[in-house]
Amino acid sequence: MELVTRAIGPLQTNVHLVADPRTREAIAIDAAIPGLAWITGELESRGWRLALIVSTHGHWDHAGENAALQAWSRDAATAAASGPAVSPGDAAEGAGGVLDAHAAEHGLVVVAPDGRARRADPSRGAEIAAHPADWHHLTDPRPLFAPFPIPPSVPAAELAEGGVIRFGEVRLDVLHTPGHTEGSVCLVSHEAGVVFSGDTLFAAGWGRVDLPGGDPAAMVESLRRLAMLPDALRVLPGHGRATTIATERPWLELVAREGRLPPWT
Repeated sequence: MELVTRAIGPLQTNVHLVADPRTREAIAIDAAIPGLAWITGELESRGWRLALIVSTHGHWDHAGENAALQAWSRDAATAAASGPAVSPGDAAEGAGGVLDAHAAEHGLVVVAPDGRARRADPSRGAEIAAHPADWHHLTDPRPLFAPFPIPPSVPAAELAEGGVIRFGEVRLDVLHTPGHTEGSVCLVSHEAGVVFSGDTLFAAGWGRVDLPGGDPAAMVESLRRLAMLPDALRVLPGHGRATTIATERPWLELVAREGRLPPWT
């Protein structure tokens, strides 16, 4: 797994780009405004093709750039399709580049818990993925406190408990972790030793539960689940610095033991 991260926008959202070095497929996690120029620049400079746009939840600071990024990926796919032919053995070149024969056959898939697989179509650009419980936040954004308009976006790939995002050698297991919103998810790569926790788990804290869709009891259960993850996992949150499960374990176990959020914010 290759990973680049940058804090973007007025709330300093951590935008993550995750790529498989062999297939050069990549996903964008939590595309915040104004992140389009940085995301596309990184993709182009590294020769990565955007295969999926993931929102860990539907709040504007994690999904505001979805529509523009999807439009860019579709333009890139169209440009690649109309460009010079590339032999099957050639590697991808540039954003939207043609994948090698193995990647074209075994490209990114979003696997549902029942085994149904939604395969990415390189000719159509990147789809948007989120938990269905948060789709309404994307299609009908209510940008509380946002300093700029938030364009709606249309999710098509469902992230659900027990599902998997798989591309190349990268596997991200989906955990449904409501509490901050109804459809918040965390993505875990045990192979790479990381968990993308969105706004469920921060260094020394958790996401707000007093916004629309928030639920303190659901957050307690989600944090209890995260307390069961291996100590060595590196936590890459939606805001703030990275941490580890081991570092957060003392208060996570307090939440699990007492069944309530600690009295700090």
